[in-house]
Amino acid sequence: MALPAGTRLGPYEIVSFIGAGTMGVVYRAHDTRLGRHVAIKILPPAFARDPDRLARFEREARAVAAINHPNIVSVHDIGSADVVDDEQGATHAAYLITELLDGETLRARLAAGPLSARKSADVAMQAARGLAAAHDRGIVHRDLKPENIVLLRDGLVKILDFGLAKQAGPAVAGEQETMAGTDAGTVLGTVGYMAPEQVRGEAATPRSDLFALGAVLYELASGQRPFVRPSPAETMTAILRDDPPPLATTPPELAAALDRIVRHAIEKDPDYRFQSARDFAFALQAFNDVNGSGTGTAAAIAGRPRRSRAAWAAVAFLALAAAAALAWPRTTEAPRGAPIVFAPTLPFRDANLTSPAVSPDGTRVAFIAPDRDDQIVVRRLDSLQAEPLAGTNGARAGTFWSPDGRSLGFFAGGKLKTIALGSGTIDEIADAPSAYGGTWGRDGTILFSPDERTPIFRVSAGGGAPVRVTTMDPSRHDEAHRWPQFLPDGRHFIFMPWALGTTVRTIQLASIDGGPPVPLFDSDTAAIVAGGYYVFARDIPSRLNAQAFNPATYLPEGRPAPIVADDNIAYLWGSGDPQMSGSASTLIYSTGKYRLGRLRWHSRAGQPLGTIGDADVYYDPTLSPDGESIVVEKRDPDRQATDLWTVDLARGTFSRLTSAAGFENVPIWSPDGRRVAFSSDQGAMANIWVKNASGAGTEEILVKGRAFPTDWSRDGRYLLYMSDGGATHFDVHVYDTERHAATAVVATPFQETDARFSPDGKWIAYVSDETRTPQVYVQSFPDGATKIHVSTAGGDEPQWRGDGRELFYLAPDTTLMAVDVQARGSSLAIGAPQPLFVTNTDPPNVIRNVYSPSPDGKRFLLLAPLVPHGTSPLVGVLNWAAALPGR
Repeated sequence: MALPAGTRLGPYEIVSFIGAGTMGVVYRAHDTRLGRHVAIKILPPAFARDPDRLARFEREARAVAAINHPNIVSVHDIGSADVVDDEQGATHAAYLITELLDGETLRARLAAGPLSARKSADVAMQAARGLAAAHDRGIVHRDLKPENIVLLRDGLVKILDFGLAKQAGPAVAGEQETMAGTDAGTVLGTVGYMAPEQVRGEAATPRSDLFALGAVLYELASGQRPFVRPSPAETMTAILRDDPPPLATTPPELAAALDRIVRHAIEKDPDYRFQSARDFAFALQAFNDVNGSGTGTAAAIAGRPRRSRAAWAAVAFLALAAAAALAWPRTTEAPRGAPIVFAPTLPFRDANLTSPAVSPDGTRVAFIAPDRDDQIVVRRLDSLQAEPLAGTNGARAGTFWSPDGRSLGFFAGGKLKTIALGSGTIDEIADAPSAYGGTWGRDGTILFSPDERTPIFRVSAGGGAPVRVTTMDPSRHDEAHRWPQFLPDGRHFIFMPWALGTTVRTIQLASIDGGPPVPLFDSDTAAIVAGGYYVFARDIPSRLNAQAFNPATYLPEGRPAPIVADDNIAYLWGSGDPQMSGSASTLIYSTGKYRLGRLRWHSRAGQPLGTIGDADVYYDPTLSPDGESIVVEKRDPDRQATDLWTVDLARGTFSRLTSAAGFENVPIWSPDGRRVAFSSDQGAMANIWVKNASGAGTEEILVKGRAFPTDWSRDGRYLLYMSDGGATHFDVHVYDTERHAATAVVATPFQETDARFSPDGKWIAYVSDETRTPQVYVQSFPDGATKIHVSTAGGDEPQWRGDGRELFYLAPDTTLMAVDVQARGSSLAIGAPQPLFVTNTDPPNVIRNVYSPSPDGKRFLLLAPLVPHGTSPLVGVLNWAAALPGR
């Protein structure tokens, strides 16, 4: 359709021709009503003739018009009119009115050659921000390509043709725009920029747009399309199967860093791409921050989302870390200069990476990614993305590197395995049902702790029969030896003797050549070997320490010294896992042992109904039987401990219940509300104590031996608790307060925890991992003759409604579930679980309760963390030993 100047379409008068494409012809036009120049696109005649297509176009145009973002072209109007053109005569045309842009498409700009790495990143960053704004409104572009992105003269980037169905048209070599449509199985988009899922005929999603933008970024920086082939069919095959050549750009030293961002965007599997356009933009922003460039226009800066001072500080730390990493020599020697603290998981949205393992040269870190089915990912510290390792799903804590940094040892599927990073080859080395750490020596020997109650074993990295190298000492109450770490000679190693309930362990020095171990120092965690130091954590305060050792004898020299000014170090005291790793240059550790939260009431629909007290560090809140008070564990920062407090809900007053040294936790009420039972580490291990709820008098031991109370029967006779049973792991026990005797209620080779009495005392609900996934069960009490599986897809923390006619529990995604319960003689009728609302609580940071239901089940008291659920607590320190005494 060719329209002469002066042609009118409603209030718009054609001024001059701009260009033509498969989506129509574009003209400069004059808006006679508002007196401004606009762009008018005359859509293909098929739109005006097809009512369904026209209606869909109008809906999508209205949706895009509602977006007000500097990186998306503004849509002003849509309409239709009868026009006469030189080719078709009289016809009815549909049109779209947008802002008039002063610039050129990226396709036109690429005619002059590729852009620099920094400019390419800047353009893609702006486009990603525009995509983020659209995706927030549920709009997917579906056909992002250089023709649909305009670079204005002032440097601002604008995305065109958002959300519009595409029309068949002429193709460049190896590219083709496919037929319009949104039905399942219809291929939609431009072949060279389509994501694999679009090639397969699946629906486009926001991550499909990220793939397209990644392909555009590759072309901007290299001048070459990443997947173009002689024909569309071959191009589609390349998208599905091939990876483009390494990115070549200017300056060359930035090519590798930008290439890693591109490859994260064009992953074949959408789950492995950036989680969102906003994350893509953040990665590009960080890249340019590190490399001295960014968006230079005032308009683009105005369009950036505001970030808190802490967020910008995190970006600055990341920039410092990446800059330092780029300059590191590839050696195990520590760089000189002051320590640099940074956030090792930024800029990823899926930042809840766990179990860090630092490579011997300090330049890479392996993590476990819970959001990717516990897959291992490896990140270079000079990179903005982590690379997933295929075949490592289901990994457990304890990943470790080979001395040459070319392989990783890991535990998954009940096995000790190794993976060669170059080829991806995985070998099974030995059985390791649970596994508590491993280490790889210079001669190919691997030391590992294979199960919950085992000593340390050795095995060749090439396979063979494992051989025991340590012997547990009953006089020390050893129950396991865990978390071995080789020393530099490859013969000596350290390990942690473990016994449940003890909080302080003595790190031991041993040799694979035999001989009795030598005690070194006390620690609350296993220790790691980093440079010439043992690094470990001690509690009260929770602090990270470095202990220098003699390089000839490996015995400690001098006194341990704190590494960073962080008194909030996190570790897993139950297993001894230090949750840290290091080399001579790089240290990654976990922080956030104490996490601020609020005690908040919610309705059954999840609506907030008010809070109790101020934000503080709380654990295990429990409502009293009458619903008028709560008891909660609360941190005492002055004493570096936690104590129990009761709260009068009517008056909102907090009253201290305990003040003993150490930690008091998992409180439960007696049925009359006059006493509180709890676990405390006042003695050598966690025992169950009881005290008057008023706080008067002294507490008394009720049950001895690594026990944690979970419930008290309504008649006051029985106390349920969970305790470690050795070979049977955690079991459910009951203490008879009349007979002063304890018996096991559920004791199997699996973990049984969180048992609760039904109000009539005839049933207990509890959690078991007998199917590998924790599930909620109900069992008759006291005979145990009847057992019912309650949860259907995983469950934790079961709690009964006051009348026993409903059972609540938490699903794995923290959704609060409700199950109808009806008594049927000597059995129960259990209904199908129904979701109430997503709690966004943080179950791993409590022993028992993150919620407590009111007696009538109409309200729920939640322990709501102030930081997002799953936020990573990892902290990195470069050149960490520089400030230690004697350095």
